[in-house]
This record gives sequence, structure tokens and C-alpha cells, in this order.
Amino acid sequence: MKDKLYKEQGKVIKQKRLSEYIEEIENILRRYENLKELSEFAPEIREEISKHDTKSANKTMMMKNLRKTDAKTQQRESHQKNATSIAIQIANGINKKLLKNNLTGFNVKIVAMIMRHHDIGHTFLGHSGEWWLSNIGEDYGIGYYVHNALGPRDLIYRYRVEEEILKKIEQNYPEISKKKLERIKNSLWMITEGINSHNGETPQTEYSPELSKTKKDFEEENLKCYTQKGFDKTVVPATPEACLARLCDKISYAPYDMVDGLREGFIPELNEEYMSILTKIGITEKEIKTANENGNYDGIAKKIQEIWIQDTIENSSNMCIKMSKEQGNLQRQLVALNNKKIVDFVVLQEDNQTYPKALRTLINAFGNLVLKENLLTRLPELFKNPEQKMELTEKYKNTPFYEFVKYTCDSNEEDLEYTIKIVEEATKQGILDEQEKARQIISKGEDFEISEEFKNRDMRISEYIEYYKTKNLENYSEQQKEQDMMQVLENIKNPNKTSPIYLGSSKRIALELGRKYLATLDDFEFIQLLVDTNLITEEQYKSLTRKYKDFDFRKEQDMQANWIAISRKAQEQGGAR
Repeated sequence: MKDKLYKEQGKVIKQKRLSEYIEEIENILRRYENLKELSEFAPEIREEISKHDTKSANKTMMMKNLRKTDAKTQQRESHQKNATSIAIQIANGINKKLLKNNLTGFNVKIVAMIMRHHDIGHTFLGHSGEWWLSNIGEDYGIGYYVHNALGPRDLIYRYRVEEEILKKIEQNYPEISKKKLERIKNSLWMITEGINSHNGETPQTEYSPELSKTKKDFEEENLKCYTQKGFDKTVVPATPEACLARLCDKISYAPYDMVDGLREGFIPELNEEYMSILTKIGITEKEIKTANENGNYDGIAKKIQEIWIQDTIENSSNMCIKMSKEQGNLQRQLVALNNKKIVDFVVLQEDNQTYPKALRTLINAFGNLVLKENLLTRLPELFKNPEQKMELTEKYKNTPFYEFVKYTCDSNEEDLEYTIKIVEEATKQGILDEQEKARQIISKGEDFEISEEFKNRDMRISEYIEYYKTKNLENYSEQQKEQDMMQVLENIKNPNKTSPIYLGSSKRIALELGRKYLATLDDFEFIQLLVDTNLITEEQYKSLTRKYKDFDFRKEQDMQANWIAISRKAQEQGGAR
């Protein structure tokens, strides 16, 4: 009897494995056919997405555009172009290998499209702008900001790029069937998903797609990037093309972080630490010596990229993008050394002293304007009424608030609804997280100090600590946790019970509208806004735009240790440049 049961169980396991295998094959073929059909209309898709990616040349890569001295030092535009050429080369290389075995390969046009616009959501001043906005949001309890999610959010909800693409396709191909157009509509999400998933889970050099992912899964992931801290590092791409994009991002930026550090004077030359890594990658000592003598390191960066490109082609398949263990480890070592010698010093003391404070002031000013003009109630009508919209924007024509009002009024109901949804979900998750933090502090008997950067958040946690001191936390149920959260949420929804640390629902949405606008600015628009709002003086402007080579920044004693800790942690978790 026992043997029979084992035998029957074995049959079930084999059948299950077979059914899972068949399902995976079907998913692979479905993805392949979906992307193949999309690629027929690559020019139309590319044209419409490109309309909304016009600021990359004025956005920081690693070195702040406001401080760099060398025209060749990368910004988002040059990085995206470089990463795209790498992705195309790798995709074509792997495809040649796959064709010999009659296997489906990569859709080169789709890979190129994802890579060309993968950083469309980046804020002013690179990752620092993104993290400052995120920290302020965490302090106010309205959620987090990560660049990979910002791009898809605007493409889908603000610009309705899918509608634009479908209109362009119909215009260029009037004979196209409604059935085919519907299939295209149902597949377009895989391109924005590729942007959303490029940010990296951990410092990996091996990636496989989650083929069962649906459009709904992608939409939920985009939302969670705003509501759950660090969620962006857990997202797994839906397609092999998006997996390839993720690795190409690292292949592109790692060598050029080093070169940009040399160009801008962060490191004087390639020393023994760099030589130890570079020679193992495949750069000769003679090449390094020659580069140090003539001060031109582009050849070394390009050779590193070529070595990694060929390594990836050799080691990857259609369902697994990876580097060899040796080159993968060397890539991690180079990134870590760049962080230690260059990246940690890019944001200076005065940057951290000026920008976060100014951003907080601007977000509050924009939020107050929204409430003053009763925009949360009026916006749906303003979206539809050009005359009313013009009347309001003209009111602020000669003020620093004009562009914000225009940006907000030029949106649509779908975008506003998604903004409200983000705030609502972030509020709930924030309360749960802060209450959990308070319970952990009590359970561990830890001391808790209120920080200056997260003062409002920490004051809320302090209140929760006092509340939980009267509770028996042993076996504290999930139902009790939910009830605690709902009680706070009810107070937030009641304007008469709110306080500076428990912002009301309308105030939260108003602040998010201000933060969302600021996230769209490029480096030069942002610094000009600070000038126009008198948040910096002429002398401060000169100081904030002085070039890296003009001073010895390593001797600045008050370098922000907190920034270094934040940036290192993000980089260790696989955050892309």
C-alpha cells in the first residue's frame, strides 16, 4: 500500500512538473509573438515615447551637471545612448548563437526601446534628487520615490502614451484590423514594464524573467514602488529583453563612473587599487600606464565594456542573462571601488545643507497653493475647460508658481486618480510600518531618538511607542495591528483631528502634487526655480555651481556622513545609476 502511494505521488509530481514545463514554454512563445508583433510598429512606439523623454541631456548621470567641467562627462542622454548600443550588440550576439539551435532569440528593437528610455523617470541631480524627494515623502507619510517607477507612471497616466501609440499606428496603417490593434494594446505594457523593472534586485549578474507576470502584476508593482520602501529592488522583469536591459545598464555605467571620476579630478589617475581589478578584467598594465600619461581613459572604458559584452554573449541563453562568475565579481569590485573613491563624494556638504531644505519649502508652497485654489475639487473641471484653465494659469503668469500650476492643470483625471491612490496606499503602509517599528523598539528595549531629517515620522513613532507601552505585545494579532492602523487613518481623514505630524488627506495629496512636479525638472530648471523663489542667494548660486575641479572637496570636514550611508546602501542593493 505504501509503495503504491509513493508511486502515485511520483506520478503527480511528474505530471505537475510536465504541466509547469509546458506552461513555461507557452509563456515563452507568447512573449516572443507579442513582442514580435509590437516590433512591427517600433517607429511609431519609439516616436511617441521619445516625445516625453526630452530632458535627459540636462539631467545628471553621476557627476552633477551644475558642477562638471568636461563636456564628455556623461549625463542621462549619453548614458542611455551608450547602454542602448550595448544592448543591441549583446542581443544580436546571443541571437546568432541561438539561431544555430533553432531557439527563439531576443527582440532587438524592443530591447533598444527599453534601454533608450530606461532612465526617463530620473529627477534633477541624479539619485540625490530622487532620494531627497523620497526622504521628504517618508517624513510626511506620503510614500517613496524611485526613478524606475516615475517614468512609467507619467507615460501611462499623465501622457496616456498607449493611446498616443495606437492613434499613430492607425494613422500610419489605416487598414489595420481592430483585432490586431487590440493585441498591440494588450502588449504595450511590456515596454513600460521593462523601464519599471530595470532598477535591480541585488548586486546580481544573472537575470531570468518572470514569464507569468501580467499587466495587472506590473501595475501593482509600479504602485508598490511608491508605497513600500525598497520594493523596487525586488521587481523581476517580465521579459528576457527587460532582463538584458538591466545588465546592460551596469555594463554601461560602471566603466564610465571611473572615467568621469578621472575627468573631474576625483581621482588623479588609475592607481594600484584600480590596476588590480582592471588587469583581471583584461586591461594590460601598458594600456593603463599609457592612459595615465596622456589622460585619456575612454579607450579603457570601451575595452572593459567590450570584454563584458562578449562575456555576456558567451554565457547567456534566451531565458537567462548572465556574466561569467569571474567577470561578474570583477564588475561588482569595480562598482564598489568607484563608490568608495568617487560616488560617495559627488554630493557635497553645501548640497545637502541647501537642497533638501529648499525642496521641503517648495513642496509646502506648492501644496498650500493647491489648497488655497481648491484645486483638488476644481481640477476635474479644469482638465476639460480650457478657458478656466487659462484664467487660472494667467493668474500666476509672472510668478515662480506659473509652471507648477500649468503642469498640474495640463494633466488629466486618470493621472489625478493615480496620484490619490498612491497617497492613500502610502499612508496606510506608512502607518503600519511606523507602528511596527514602535512595537519592535519596545520589544527589544531600545532607545529611540528623533532625527532632524525625519522629524515628523519619528514624532509619530514616538507617539506609537507611548501607546504600545500600555499594551501587551506578546502575540499581538494581525487584526489588532489592522485596527490600530485604521484608527489613525480615521483621524487623518478628519480635518479636525489632524496635526503637523498627522497631515490630513487633502494636505497629503496637495503635497504629492507639488513633489510630483518637482520630480519632472531637470538640473537647470531646478536651480533656476531656487533662484526665482529666493531660496538661494546669488552667492549661493555661484557656490552651488562651482566646478568639482575648483576646490579640494575631500578636505571639507562636514561632508554628510548620512548621504554616504544612504548612497552606499542603495548601491549595494543594486540601484542603477
